[in-house]
Amino acid sequence: MDFFGGGFVFEPTKQILGSDCKTLLWWSTALVSLPGHLTDLDFAVIAQEIFSDETRRQGRSIEQILDAVVIAWNGTDKASGAVINFPGAPDMYDYERFARGAGTPEGLGAALVGAQKFAKLANGYIVPTARCLEPIGVLHWKQFCGNRGQEFFPVGVQANDACWMDNVPGTVAPTNERVKSFLDNAVSQHGGKSVLYISFGSLYFPFATREHVLALVETLLDLPSPFPFLFTLGGKLASLPTDLIERVNSSGKGLICDFWVEQREILQSGAIGWFLTHGGFNSTSESLTQGIPLIIWPLAAEQPVNAALLAQDPHPVAIELFQIRTGEQLGPSLRGGIPITGSVADAVAEFKRTFEVARGEKGALIKENAVNMAMELRRARRGEVAAEIKRLAAF
Repeated sequence: MDFFGGGFVFEPTKQILGSDCKTLLWWSTALVSLPGHLTDLDFAVIAQEIFSDETRRQGRSIEQILDAVVIAWNGTDKASGAVINFPGAPDMYDYERFARGAGTPEGLGAALVGAQKFAKLANGYIVPTARCLEPIGVLHWKQFCGNRGQEFFPVGVQANDACWMDNVPGTVAPTNERVKSFLDNAVSQHGGKSVLYISFGSLYFPFATREHVLALVETLLDLPSPFPFLFTLGGKLASLPTDLIERVNSSGKGLICDFWVEQREILQSGAIGWFLTHGGFNSTSESLTQGIPLIIWPLAAEQPVNAALLAQDPHPVAIELFQIRTGEQLGPSLRGGIPITGSVADAVAEFKRTFEVARGEKGALIKENAVNMAMELRRARRGEVAAEIKRLAAF
């Protein structure tokens, strides 16, 4: 059962199917953030302690306190600059861990309390990762599960079967003629792997920092050396001003799609050189199977941790954006760099630096790492991952 909903139905399921029925928790993203969400802290106990103290309660409901505890992720209900450890990824300040670009969710605490209960009672875990992607994390979690008497099945990144085909670049053509025509023209003018693909997925959009999105588009339009871009608005929350869409689409520099497109086809077209994404694991997996490096703009959930994992040395496959943060995320980063103000001016400066890096020597190395990761994921799929899936089937 999926971790997010499984906590609510675990006990009724056991009652219906019997205590002998084995249950496995499906963690739907990178392993790196699993301990922090499910095992490192007991959110229910922390929230109840705060709720029981009238001074600390401050008139809040237990549900409101739970949400605050989950967002703080440091054993209290407020970010304090505490250092949070993630096995296999760089340490982060607590306020860096939770992105607010897509707003602050309600009810997240209650869902994760159920997930934590499920995590204690499940017979094991299924996680879409592999050693080539998370070598330290996989080792750590195997040891952790072994000590708790639970099973752990790292079944490799999951993507459409077509993502695993070893296509010759450019042989997969998007079915949408408008998209195909734009990509063909971009390749003709700028060469293969020259296009920046932008998508914030089907569930998220940075509506809390919409001015940063507008600044991103304007920056791309104003670059002295054109960086052709394809921006898809896939979710219900995704929107841009009509006049901006028309201006971009008539410029020859970009195409904004306010209609549904097939992302896999775009990534397999041979035209895409970089993918600017929110860092959700479905998009990340589809991109890495194609050897396409990432520029990550985290919006919510575990995405900031994914960004830190994928952008870390010595073999980064991503560039992490910082100046797109908002609210309590503002401040220094434990990973260095200039102070994070979240201002549009500083975001624009970072966009320009990022595009310069992406098309420079460091960007070439990151591209090479992404291509190598695609090959490693395929080797894992044929080897250790196949063995784990057989072991899962036998379990």
